Amino acid sequence: MSQTWSDDQPVYLRSDVAVEPLINSYYAWLHLVSPATAAMNFSKFIAPLLESFLAEPELHLDSARDPRLRGGMFVGLDSDRREEVRALQARLADPAGPTSVLAAGLDALSITLQERASGWDLTDVYDSVPVALRGLVELVYDLEDHARVRLNERMLYRSYFDPGQHCVDLSIADADERPFAMTTPRLPRPGHLQLAVPLSDPRLDELFGAQLRPMPYGRLRSLFELEDHQLTVLDTLLTERPDAGHQRQCPAGETRVRYFGHACLVVQHGDLTVVADPFIADRRAEGRYTHEDLPDRLDWVVITHGHQDHLELGTLLKLRHRIGTIVVPRAGSGALQDPSLKLCLQALGFERVIEVEAGEEIRVGDGRIVACPFVGEHCDLDIGAKATYLIEVPGRTIYVGADNRGLDERVFELTRDLVGPVDMAFLGMECDGAPLLWLYGPLFSRRVDRKLSRSRKLNGSDAVEAMRIVRALGTAEAYVYAMGREEWLGFIMATSYTEDSYQLQQTRVFLDECAAIGIKADQLLGQAEFHVSLVGGEDPA
Repeated sequence: MSQTWSDDQPVYLRSDVAVEPLINSYYAWLHLVSPATAAMNFSKFIAPLLESFLAEPELHLDSARDPRLRGGMFVGLDSDRREEVRALQARLADPAGPTSVLAAGLDALSITLQERASGWDLTDVYDSVPVALRGLVELVYDLEDHARVRLNERMLYRSYFDPGQHCVDLSIADADERPFAMTTPRLPRPGHLQLAVPLSDPRLDELFGAQLRPMPYGRLRSLFELEDHQLTVLDTLLTERPDAGHQRQCPAGETRVRYFGHACLVVQHGDLTVVADPFIADRRAEGRYTHEDLPDRLDWVVITHGHQDHLELGTLLKLRHRIGTIVVPRAGSGALQDPSLKLCLQALGFERVIEVEAGEEIRVGDGRIVACPFVGEHCDLDIGAKATYLIEVPGRTIYVGADNRGLDERVFELTRDLVGPVDMAFLGMECDGAPLLWLYGPLFSRRVDRKLSRSRKLNGSDAVEAMRIVRALGTAEAYVYAMGREEWLGFIMATSYTEDSYQLQQTRVFLDECAAIGIKADQLLGQAEFHVSLVGGEDPA
């Protein structure tokens, strides 16, 4: 066993350690955490995908490496990993396993309702509820007599959530490129330390806390039961010197807004920090902020919705020990496609999570956080767990628009009535997103027509809709998120834009129209910083 330091030597965890939370070897996101959606995804998407890889591994690897097929349903592994994949696939596809049993039960019950529920009393249908779902569901109608299954999601966690399938993969982020997280499992690799622990394990907070506070090497080494080869990898993740970020604390007498890439904003005033949709780069490089640039304490974190590029569990897990309170939108009434963000985060060890609905206000220091409506972007599915936010601190009001659509300007007129005029609005304009089946396909119990799927996309606003938003809000400044163009987002986003891409064309139209009516506007990429001096006016960096 190689030991670089003595047991009493203070050491830090390097800030450029990449953290990948895994469930059944796949990068964790909301639909792989919540038990019902996890069962559908592992049984109906991932197990068949792995079976396809086993049949033609070279085709999968070649396709996964083809930039034109980025984000496609291909497993980016060499054929020599076939036996490991076979074991994983067999476990996930086991018809007697809890994953398959729960997925089969959900499909069967949905089909039963389609066949038997015609507006009449549902009492007799309860006899057909599969054993796997007994006591965990209620059968209901909406006011148009459409029947559906209402899930008791908290009880599903008690029955089916299995931390024994969790793992955390740690490595040095020496490059941005990684295999696409939705399709390629994270099998053990050289230079990676995989800790087979629940994602809620408090020892992870102690480990990641060593990025800010030194810990005796002996204590860090003994946190987990590691074999000699794992200890050798652990040594590569440690350093004797802390990484110094760039002006982590906000200067006195200022309000500061920093853009950390994609949809992530860090708003600071005095000792108060509010972070929106954290997705932070691990590797230090020109033109980006990293974990080194965050303040030590993140008082409030607001999450707009549960898509994997906004509820980014790798970043959140790494920051869990630094977060005070997480604010999430409240899910609807137990619909399969609308899992609870609160239950997801609580299951992963986040202790203080608050749910909000549009119109609710939280006082934070000398300011406030207001939950605002979020319309569209979810393929027209009935999903309640989405919200935009107004973050108000002395000298600045910031609208966190995420991927909101401007389908009805009255929504934003009412939002302005709620929050007042907006100084800065941050919007997503991914106006030609992925189709319905790309993200939600495994949740359907029936076949969905491909043309229908392509008509219902994960779209944000186009230029017309974005102009409706900023006009109705009365915003003075408008900024468009980079929409996944930052290099470190590729393993989650898998976007491939050119200057001729429709999304970027629409962004340019929007920026021109903003300029024509005197709204300061720009598209962001990588990093940006805005200052408001409370004694001498604004100083944008």
